[in-house]
Amino acid sequence: MTEVSQSQLSQEAMRIALWEAPLPELDAATLSALSQLDDKDNTQAVGNKSGGDSSKLPELGPLEPEFKSWESVGSTIVHKAVALSGFNPGSEKFDPVAWEKFLNKFATIPFFLKYTLDYRDAAISKTSLKKAVDAVADLLENIMTKEDFKGIVETMKKIGQLALENEGRKQSNSNQQVGALSRHNGHLYLGAVRTRVEMEYKKSKGHEQLNQGLSVYRGYGDLDFDMCKSQSSKLKTWQRKNVEEWEKDGSSNGKKPNDSPAWDN
Repeated sequence: MTEVSQSQLSQEAMRIALWEAPLPELDAATLSALSQLDDKDNTQAVGNKSGGDSSKLPELGPLEPEFKSWESVGSTIVHKAVALSGFNPGSEKFDPVAWEKFLNKFATIPFFLKYTLDYRDAAISKTSLKKAVDAVADLLENIMTKEDFKGIVETMKKIGQLALENEGRKQSNSNQQVGALSRHNGHLYLGAVRTRVEMEYKKSKGHEQLNQGLSVYRGYGDLDFDMCKSQSSKLKTWQRKNVEEWEKDGSSNGKKPNDSPAWDN
């Protein structure tokens, strides 16, 4: 870790303080529009997965002994974004305000060197889900090995299974998020992939996906190790969430991966 000037430390502290500040309250018109949303027509399904190659990361230095790995530093930072936004990844109940607040906090984490995002369109049906996997693959395979990406696909299948099991009205929207944490080529990346899938309930079959086009949000940040070290005293005050706990936070945790042949078509 290079020596950090007092001016830089002050700038870093200001960026963190601004990030921790509450987001502006929604205006009356927006709140009125949101009140028209029927939560029975919207559910959420979240899954988290970590992975990594054998590449070496810097020493933790002043982050020890509270933090045992860089992965747990990363998962603690993501957990702080969860806490600041009021988002509950373990719930199937969809809160549109918390859903958007979390993505805002995640994408602006001050401990990122940079944040990369884009959107990708994909078409799916009840017999063809592979394009949804492909929409995620060509971004996340930039930050993880192909072997680790198989774990992301398993997480997607668990989310898919949860969405299929949800009971509700004849038609509903499944708001889905995959969280990724990856050690790759000497970097630690934190990622989020989101989409919304329209589901239809059939009495004899349960929920299934409608034929539809998806817009897939894909974003990831590259963790700034030096800033984490220089602001270690701040990070140590946050509620720690080790990476193993973080992986269990999603509402799809504990589900068996959906085994539909549609994932390969």
